[in-house]
Amino acid sequence: MPLLCRDCFQIAEIEAGSCPACNSGRVIVHDAISRLSIAHIDCDAFFAAIEKRDNPDLKDKPLIVGGGERGVVLTCCYLARLYGVRSAMPM
Repeated sequence: MPLLCRDCFQIAEIEAGSCPACNSGRVIVHDAISRLSIAHIDCDAFFAAIEKRDNPDLKDKPLIVGGGERGVVLTCCYLARLYGVRSAMPM
């Protein structure tokens, strides 16, 4: 059965309870490991882009998504970042 090492990311056939490449015990064993793919998708400005798509008046304006009295910035557009706005800033 294939294993995936969580330290060196090698895929190998299980021989023992550790990775044959780095000898780490942090392994995941599953018969579908060799058929899986991992996709990292950065959606940081996604909500701001959708808001601008839905409201064309916001096209050329810095946009912050968040809210509430004690809320923080969930995300912002790239134009707002030029002004120093970042995710998790207090509103």
